[in-house]
Amino acid sequence: MAISKGWNGEVKIGTDVVGSMNNWEIIFSGDALENTAFGDTVYDRSYQPGLRAHTISISGYANPTADTAQMALFAEMKSTDEPTAVTVVCLYDNDTEKGWTGSAVITGLTIGDPVDGLSPFSGTFQVSGGLSTV
Repeated sequence: MAISKGWNGEVKIGTDVVGSMNNWEIIFSGDALENTAFGDTVYDRSYQPGLRAHTISISGYANPTADTAQMALFAEMKSTDEPTAVTVVCLYDNDTEKGWTGSAVITGLTIGDPVDGLSPFSGTFQVSGGLSTV
């Protein structure tokens, strides 16, 4: 299997590509539930698996006036309506559409405007219900 080239990645919100992104990351985590009991004689704690969670972070450069997906994320965060989940697609190879997708809650958006560089943009998402491969 060939190693994925980072430059060929892509992030989508629904079907809209989030432009100017240069990094995405998914953290796969799971709970370890301790089940050590009185009288256990091995002197080591024991655990059983619990629930899993997935957190997605994206980052790149801001273009909120021209990028449909970035604008939609900001609109969702600024809305006075009840918040809704978004579909996030993280592709490590946009030529073959390989990656992960899932419904997620936006947990943060950051935009900056440094005097000496390009304006950064980042977002974080908490996946609800697990991720699927695409």
